[in-house]
Amino acid sequence: MRRFREEKGSALVMVMFMMLILTLLGVAVLSAAVGGARRTLTRENDVQSLQLTQKTLDESVAYIANKLDGKTLKADALDSTLQGVLSAIPALQVAGSTTNQAVKTELDLASTRLISAKSTADFADSASILKKNASYTVTLIAQSEINGVKRTLKQDVKVSLYPDFLNYAFGSENDLILNGSPTIKGNIYAGGKLQVSNMAEYTYKGKKYNREEKTAQKTLFPTMLKRGDGSQPLAFVQSLNDFEISENVYESHPVNQGTNNEALSGELTIANVKKALGIDLSQVRIRKNEQFVKVNVDQSFLDKILEARDSVNQPILSLSDLNTSGSIGSYNYSETLSKYTKALKMPEKPIEPTKPIDPASADKVIQDQYKLELDAYEKAYTKYITIDLPNYQTALNDLTKALTNMEGTVVFNGDLNVDGDWLKGLIQTTKSASSWLIINGNLTVNNTLDNTPLNIDSSVLVTGAVNLAGKINVDSTLLTLGNTKIQDATITGAVKSGVVKEIVLISKGPILLNRVDAFSQASVAQTLRGFFYTDSTAELYGVGSNFDLQGGFFAKGNLTVNAVVGNSTEDASRTQIVFDDQTTSKTSRFKVDYNDQVFNNQGLALPRVDQISVKAEKIELIQESEIPKS
Repeated sequence: MRRFREEKGSALVMVMFMMLILTLLGVAVLSAAVGGARRTLTRENDVQSLQLTQKTLDESVAYIANKLDGKTLKADALDSTLQGVLSAIPALQVAGSTTNQAVKTELDLASTRLISAKSTADFADSASILKKNASYTVTLIAQSEINGVKRTLKQDVKVSLYPDFLNYAFGSENDLILNGSPTIKGNIYAGGKLQVSNMAEYTYKGKKYNREEKTAQKTLFPTMLKRGDGSQPLAFVQSLNDFEISENVYESHPVNQGTNNEALSGELTIANVKKALGIDLSQVRIRKNEQFVKVNVDQSFLDKILEARDSVNQPILSLSDLNTSGSIGSYNYSETLSKYTKALKMPEKPIEPTKPIDPASADKVIQDQYKLELDAYEKAYTKYITIDLPNYQTALNDLTKALTNMEGTVVFNGDLNVDGDWLKGLIQTTKSASSWLIINGNLTVNNTLDNTPLNIDSSVLVTGAVNLAGKINVDSTLLTLGNTKIQDATITGAVKSGVVKEIVLISKGPILLNRVDAFSQASVAQTLRGFFYTDSTAELYGVGSNFDLQGGFFAKGNLTVNAVVGNSTEDASRTQIVFDDQTTSKTSRFKVDYNDQVFNNQGLALPRVDQISVKAEKIELIQESEIPKS
């Protein structure tokens, strides 16, 4: 009995211990619940703050676009007009303002405002007397605070007077026709119809292989992919009725017309768009051609040549020097420039004297005549060796220095051949909006000696045709009034301060882009770094050729792109092309990757237009400490 008396009170201890455990558990659960509620509230405040801040930016961008996008304006009035629009943005509310201009919200403890809307000229041309800034970056900074949770967002908006073709990987003011399987990283634009087919057409040894003859190559559809920055590609069309898709069909027709073979049937569905371009239907956008900012090649050429100044800031020519009675496209630049007294030209190569042939006759009269001719030859040859040839070489060296060390605008009369022999490049020491190389003739760039890249590091105006071949290293804007031929060319961008440059080539005539790495392995294509625009129609082939275009291609007329995937080779008899199996694992023979740095790299020389373009960049979350001080 004693043993039981010693255990009295143990139940109480056990009960108290259990109560302590339960109390601790209860407190832990309560703390977790309260903490979770607080985190949920904080997260809600965070999300609402971000949404309200983004709403502020969206409204501000919409206001700017409504006031400026598509409006006609001269470059010298853009700055003042832009400043007036920015100062009137409804969401712009300075700290401590009592006005009710901020984005409205139903939350009592919410504070949302646009705290900064500043513009900066993108390309300050201190080297030029021209003060027409044609591109501005507007930096919008908005901030929201809800229940102590503050978020700040920044967005850049590009406001420019530059043509729209530089915004697209592929595009046309008329029909854009994609046959086969090009790979596209970037946006596309069709000012007429967008026609997509998996049938690649091509020409081999003069014979056409097309749908009408039922000999086109059946391949995959085009593929639009995200760019390196993660941006989704967009297809801009006039309407969904202007987007036509056909599969395994030889006679071209819209998706909702006809029943030939295996045409995609029905309306423009999500599945059809996914199959045809690899994108969602939501990535197909309507952009009417009235909103498209077009480039006028004739007007752009005239603008640039009138802006051109020499090394002492004197204009090369004025409008009165041209035939002002005609239209812009009929100006006789060649005749006017041929009279320019400071123009360079090729020195005339002296002709080596021809040695007379010994008549091998004993006749004294004949021998005397031969001796006179021989004496005259020796004197002429001595002059040729000691005077004419050195003078020619000196003139050639002086011309080489002048073309590789250009200050201000330089005019060259005649056809210019950059061949890697006497001339290895065209170099401007200081680039500005008024510094150009004006070639009054044709320009040919083709290395005839070795495989060393030739350099085009200059803004160039050409009154004739342009021919590019071989390896070329570029940092250039080039406008030509003639045709352009790019044959077996590898065009790479010059690297300056870690930035890869490009060429912007604007051609009044057609552009022939042909046989780039013909029949090479699809995975080892050389690059073409640049943007190409033609005032004509264009047909591009990635069938036997192999393209890796880093930039874009745009045509005023119809643009047709044909491509297959994998390797393509000539058969043993060289009577036809043999293709790899067309599977998704193979690399396209026509790849284009849009380059959005072209405005920064070539801004000073790019053609300007009279219609404003407004383009919003991505939104960034920043810290309050990153807000620039006013």
